[in-house]
Amino acid sequence: MRADVEWLYQAIAQEARYRHYVRIPERICRCLDYFDVPSSRRAVKTRLHSYYLFIGVVDDVIDSSRLEAGKEILKQLEDRTLICNEETKQSRTKLVTEILKCHISVEIYPLVLVKLQELYQAVVRERQSSTMRSYIEQRKVIGCLTAEVSYLLISPLLKSEHKDLCRFLKNIGEVGCLIDSVIDLRSDDRLGLLSFRPTLKDHLRLTGQMLHEGLKIILRHPRLLGLFLEAINDDLFDRLWARRACPASDQLDGTKNRYAFGRVG
Repeated sequence: MRADVEWLYQAIAQEARYRHYVRIPERICRCLDYFDVPSSRRAVKTRLHSYYLFIGVVDDVIDSSRLEAGKEILKQLEDRTLICNEETKQSRTKLVTEILKCHISVEIYPLVLVKLQELYQAVVRERQSSTMRSYIEQRKVIGCLTAEVSYLLISPLLKSEHKDLCRFLKNIGEVGCLIDSVIDLRSDDRLGLLSFRPTLKDHLRLTGQMLHEGLKIILRHPRLLGLFLEAINDDLFDRLWARRACPASDQLDGTKNRYAFGRVG
């Protein structure tokens, strides 16, 4: 990676709003250890870092601009040719997308692209959900697909297929998305990101579903309780810190020579 691109990439990764995302790879590596899956931790973390930072940036773009932005990002991913020009360096979205392309192995590229397309469609359905029940269903689908893509990305780095690990990551992904929703529901409603007005009953239903799904995982894997609580703590406090950050746009501010971005999800 060129030095100037690496500098810009690391500047994005250090933003407070993405702190939670860039910590996820380390926790997945600890899950690999839990399931006794041998791997190169450095290679796994590097690949997952590019993916989860991409997820964080795309979430911001879709929330702060328009839902259709997801189509443009998918179109950029469809072109496997790496593009690093001034336009790429001026947009955090384009930059993290190009970096992600570097970390998708050739043999899994078509499947990863299909899953990312499914993920985008799930996001669209989530925005169109008119009830808390359908909203919860789509949030679980989003979490499941997000985690499935993370497994696909690292699968070429593993010596064999590990279906138990994949299932676990997908379950964790579902719960993680529900936790995010519990934290963000009020602000999402205030910003007009929901197609319904959540009632107190809806808040209780969402919280209850999150606790139910989370407890099932803890009971099956009690040794991972600490890791689970650590993730919740990061998610909650990192989002609170991120909301205090100064808002800006997707563009590189040449006068300040740093990235600063828009609305925190």
